[in-house]
Amino acid sequence: MRMRTFIPAVVVALAACNAGAALAADTLGARLVGAWKIVSVYDAFTDGSRRDTWGPGAQGLVVFTPGGQFSAIIVGRDRTARAGGVPSEPVGPAMAYAGAYSVDEVAHTFSTAVWQSTFPQWQGQTLLRTIEALDGDHLKVRAAPITDASGRQFVPHLELDRVK
Repeated sequence: MRMRTFIPAVVVALAACNAGAALAADTLGARLVGAWKIVSVYDAFTDGSRRDTWGPGAQGLVVFTPGGQFSAIIVGRDRTARAGGVPSEPVGPAMAYAGAYSVDEVAHTFSTAVWQSTFPQWQGQTLLRTIEALDGDHLKVRAAPITDASGRQFVPHLELDRVK
């Protein structure tokens, strides 16, 4: 191969590699990676009403690693301290869970394989979440519909902002 044809071929190959890397960075999965602070948590009922699941001003953090692990914590804001309490006995609404996750780019969903949870019913379960929007630093997620004890159906929603 002559040097005149070799150098342009290398330039084209490098440009193609860079374009592929840029496209990979723009995938839903790549944009999901990072730490996300909870802005809003609510249940939306089929009749149009909403409920603040964790009370007004709930706080929390969801982290997605590049390696496919996640962790999430949601804590109600107004919790009263309990005298003599220990960290292993949380007070008020609080939930944490962790495990592995995978993203379905076409369906705009991610599933979480729960390894551990403060809600034992989720341990060992795979939970599917739909990404309603992922616009820059704002993420909107909804879970599958749930029917409560009274027979009312609702859909849990999370809104999060990227931690910078």
